[in-house]
Amino acid sequence: MACWNGWASGRRFIDNFCRISGNQGSQTILERIDFVNLVRGYGVALLACFSVALATAPLLHYLDQANLVMLFLLTVVGVAIQCGRGPAVMAAVLNVTVFNFFFVKPHFAFALHDLQSVLTFMVMLSVGLIVGQLTARLRYQAQVAHAREERARCLYEMSRELSGALAVEQVIDISERGIETSLPVKVGLLLPDDHSLIQPPSLQTDSLNVDLDIAQWCFDRTTPAGPGTDTLPAGPLLYLPLKAPLRTRGVLAVAPKEQELLLIPEQRRLLDTFTVLIAIALERVHFALVAGDTLVKIEAERQRNSLLAALSHDLRTPITALMGLAETLALDLTTEQSPHHAPLDAIRQQTVRIALLTENLLEMARLQTGEVRLRKDWQSLEELMGSAARMLEQPLRDHPLRLTLDPDVPLINCDPVLIERVLVNLLENAAKYTPPGTVIGVTARVEADQINVEVWDEGPGLPPGRELTLFDKFTRGHAESAAPGVGLGLAICRAIIDAHGGQIQAENRAMGGARFTFTLPLETPPALDNEEFLDA
Repeated sequence: MACWNGWASGRRFIDNFCRISGNQGSQTILERIDFVNLVRGYGVALLACFSVALATAPLLHYLDQANLVMLFLLTVVGVAIQCGRGPAVMAAVLNVTVFNFFFVKPHFAFALHDLQSVLTFMVMLSVGLIVGQLTARLRYQAQVAHAREERARCLYEMSRELSGALAVEQVIDISERGIETSLPVKVGLLLPDDHSLIQPPSLQTDSLNVDLDIAQWCFDRTTPAGPGTDTLPAGPLLYLPLKAPLRTRGVLAVAPKEQELLLIPEQRRLLDTFTVLIAIALERVHFALVAGDTLVKIEAERQRNSLLAALSHDLRTPITALMGLAETLALDLTTEQSPHHAPLDAIRQQTVRIALLTENLLEMARLQTGEVRLRKDWQSLEELMGSAARMLEQPLRDHPLRLTLDPDVPLINCDPVLIERVLVNLLENAAKYTPPGTVIGVTARVEADQINVEVWDEGPGLPPGRELTLFDKFTRGHAESAAPGVGLGLAICRAIIDAHGGQIQAENRAMGGARFTFTLPLETPPALDNEEFLDA
């Protein structure tokens, strides 16, 4: 019974594989195998039986019946090896009949005159059937192994080609060509765009008549649809999601040449294996492209930081000299009541602006290279705000400044130079992008375990939808604005606040204007020694 079950499962595998393998002709391999079994197989068995009978007839007077029986059994084995189980069974029965009719007395009659003849007849028939069955089973096992080898070869060849694909177009071409060569189907790969919407197939596969709505449903739910599934089983195409380890990469549309072939389990398993290989290849190509773009960006960023550092270092000395000369000339012309005092004052202001820009460039270069170390100290936020306002006395001369500090704000543990740079950049931005006369304010208060500092204005506000991108390097609120600057101030602010463990954000105020808010964590200040304080 175990032998029969093994042969039957092997027979079903061979039949199914032959049906899914197919060829370019009008008949499948299964139909040709059935034709060979019916015509050639049984014909060869019949011819072999009568041939061995004619060949052994002259040997009847020279060999015993037992030896003649071996020749007939050998014929059964040969038929089983060559033609399979059915012809072997027919050969066994036919050989027993011919042997009884021609070689057992009385000759040319079906008669068993003694027990020995009956035993010979039964043993010969049993041995012939068993030998034919075992031989046919080995034959089908060999066919099963060959079919599995062919399937493994198809998968290996596709996986080998996909492993060398460097672009999505290559993956599509290799996948479609490999599947159509292995199976009697027409396939097309449907890939999503940046918004996860399935796009129509390529020009080579547009004859599939793909339903994009079904493909989108399959992609969104990662569930197959079409023949052999619970969704739209009467549809003409089978849609299989390309599920990769991280996400679904697309949909494989399959159009079989024979609709019933999609119901064969072996074909579905082979198609599922193909979809896994394609999905992994698409995901690998995607991350290879992402890695390449990232490397390019990293290298560009490194080159840009090196350029910024070099420029800022080279510019600091001449700018400092210009500032000193401008200050000296301004003092001399003031005492002489010269009419050139106003142009010189403008030169001095532009020099100060260039100096601030250079400081921003150098500061950003240091922050990006990770060379900045926080030199924290306990500082008064009120003093930092006043120092920043004094540094921007000229830019803020046309803007009323309102400083509001909560009396409960304690000392903060921070790098005073860097936090002052944050306040300077935010106030300078507010003065630069708001009309003269508009109010600019700074508010500080304690919220839970952090200090919240707001720099606000009553100007036109921020461009809608760009509140987050404003903190990127070389990004300006209005690209065509006449206000000077290269878009580094807010990027420096974010880097400094992040280094302190805080957060910074921008938004538009409900009553008009913009608001930049950053937070700094509160720490417990050290206890003061009362005796030392009294002695001091």
